[in-house]
Amino acid sequence: MNTFLYENIGQIVTTRGVAAKKGRHPKAEDLSVIEHAAIAIDLETQKILWLGPMGEVPEQYRDADQTEDCGGAVWLPELVECHTHLVFAGERHKDYGRRCAGQTYQEIAAAGGGILSTMKATREASPDELLERALGELDRFQKYGVGCVEIKSGYGLTWESELKTLRVIRRLQQESSVKIVSTFLPAHAVPPEFKGRADDYVKVMCDEWIPEVGKQKLAEFFDVFVEDGYFSLAQAEKLCATAREHGLKIKLHGEQFTDTKSASFAARIGATSIDHLEQVSDTGIADLAKSDTVGVLCPGASLFVGTAYPPARKLIDAGARVAISTDFNPGTCPSRNLPLMTTLACSQMKMTVAEALAGVTYNAAAALNLEDEFGVLDVGRTFRVTQLKGASSSESLPYSFGELD
Repeated sequence: MNTFLYENIGQIVTTRGVAAKKGRHPKAEDLSVIEHAAIAIDLETQKILWLGPMGEVPEQYRDADQTEDCGGAVWLPELVECHTHLVFAGERHKDYGRRCAGQTYQEIAAAGGGILSTMKATREASPDELLERALGELDRFQKYGVGCVEIKSGYGLTWESELKTLRVIRRLQQESSVKIVSTFLPAHAVPPEFKGRADDYVKVMCDEWIPEVGKQKLAEFFDVFVEDGYFSLAQAEKLCATAREHGLKIKLHGEQFTDTKSASFAARIGATSIDHLEQVSDTGIADLAKSDTVGVLCPGASLFVGTAYPPARKLIDAGARVAISTDFNPGTCPSRNLPLMTTLACSQMKMTVAEALAGVTYNAAAALNLEDEFGVLDVGRTFRVTQLKGASSSESLPYSFGELD
């Protein structure tokens, strides 16, 4: 066995306790921090063989094939970004100016901006152009300690352009060292070709697009934006049922601008996650708390758009599983800085440090059904870590305002 021993780690935040509680009500003690620690791995399998205090390194690892002094750095499970719209073309600077001048998201979209402006640019871009830009974005995410990224389609809104996007995501899976999770989001908006005919668009997605994506195994998840002016709950139910029939797991955009009752719907159908939740009702919160559906909160979008923050405190106190995401996209959160989202989670959504750290590790992995692979450091698990080199404790992640070094 070819072993590697990392020594002199200031702290290892294992999150073992968070995992034991399935991500609910995470407390400081659930981070299961090991002080002045070491960790041994098998270089061939990249599996963790042992981790614990420096003074307790087992004899068989003291003479490891390779060793490294980690200089007292803080180690966390590799961060998980569970909600992005990373593959797109074009910019939305003008939209931002309009929003600053007082126009709403819905008004900008109605005037031809918003999703539809990105749609036009994405349709016109070649696969290679989309790939090159996306690889650059993934590199930025990695610099923020992220090792797993979910990527949605949804900026093409024709079969040809959605297929192009999904194939770009597949190429990213092959060419990037980041773990990529693919989500099919054709129900991001009603395209201009179907203006005033949303039901017809839903029928096309159900009859033609979803079956083909399932057949080609181009995505793991299906997503739909449930919101006034986009897709109704009845339409979402039809779309999600069809997606399930064709082997896709379910994620939802819900309760972002209005209470659409989509949180209760997500809990009822056993969706893996429902994302946004700025306007979730007390009933929706109670239903999520009784389910395994993860609530993915996107504080960067609230900051950027100037809308209310999701009620994180209510969700966590009720017992819901809560993850944190950038919601990286060109319109409502053009940030790749997942550590900064933990700062916003603590300062603006009144989450504790432990809750925020669980939100970008174990619970974010659970929002992708990857909690057995990501989000925890423990014996037998794959070695995936984020290092805070200039830090003295795990509180440094939200404290440092998005700066890792």
